[in-house]
Amino acid sequence: MKKTVFILSFIFSTLIFAQNSESSTLFEKEYYDLMNYIPKNLNSDSIYKPDSRLLKTDFNTIGSLKGYNLLKDNFQFSDKDRKWLEERIDQIATELFNDGKRILISAVGGYSGCPDKMIDIIKLNNIDITNLKFCHSCTDSYRDENFIKVFNNKMYSLMEIQPPNIKTESFYGEFEGRDKDKFEMKLVLKDDRTFKFWLNKGHGSDFTEGLWKNKSDTLILNSRALNKTDSISFALSSARWIEFNVLEFRLKKEKLIELNNGKRKLKKTIKKNVG
Repeated sequence: MKKTVFILSFIFSTLIFAQNSESSTLFEKEYYDLMNYIPKNLNSDSIYKPDSRLLKTDFNTIGSLKGYNLLKDNFQFSDKDRKWLEERIDQIATELFNDGKRILISAVGGYSGCPDKMIDIIKLNNIDITNLKFCHSCTDSYRDENFIKVFNNKMYSLMEIQPPNIKTESFYGEFEGRDKDKFEMKLVLKDDRTFKFWLNKGHGSDFTEGLWKNKSDTLILNSRALNKTDSISFALSSARWIEFNVLEFRLKKEKLIELNNGKRKLKKTIKKNVG
């Protein structure tokens, strides 16, 4: 019963906050404004009739969906209601994207507690993304897992960004090596999914930059498209642009080995390079 009261209190607090925003910090206001934001084209569902009485209301904000998602185990929602709830989470992610909002949700809390700042801006594939944080205690993080998974998977898909997997973080950092002619190579993989590569030839450097992603332990590099300004700059310098088009490396014991009969091999020298 106490858990139910707590969860219902959370639902109402997200709605009440808008009336008391003057006493909040800027970050708190931004957080709750986003939690209570109603997408312009998110329609109420007038066709589906949920089995649970608790679902007989409009779910049109992240906050209301989060709150009712927490109730599905306590009140034993039917499989049909659970499926509908997931579809609604998918819908709200789509309509937020259509409103120009790029959002990814992460879970924070546990033994370390929750940070004062519950909203941040991260950058992936040169896209500014709002990182919205869900706070949990030491024992209830599992309650938000499915919500976050459904929402983030949809948002990643709409942004055309490869979602991270268990291996993604192991690629962050700097790698160095030498090519077959003994020229120094350096590859920087940032956690915002951008990369830079240099081949130092003494008199100048061949280089490229662009976006990276990984499929399990396979790294995939794609150079960005050059513009007219780039072409002029290269013509006036000794630098030469290298084009990486789906260039693949295998990561093994902190070493990158080029695939498809490639000759490049690099070893990790710095374990993380934050964007």
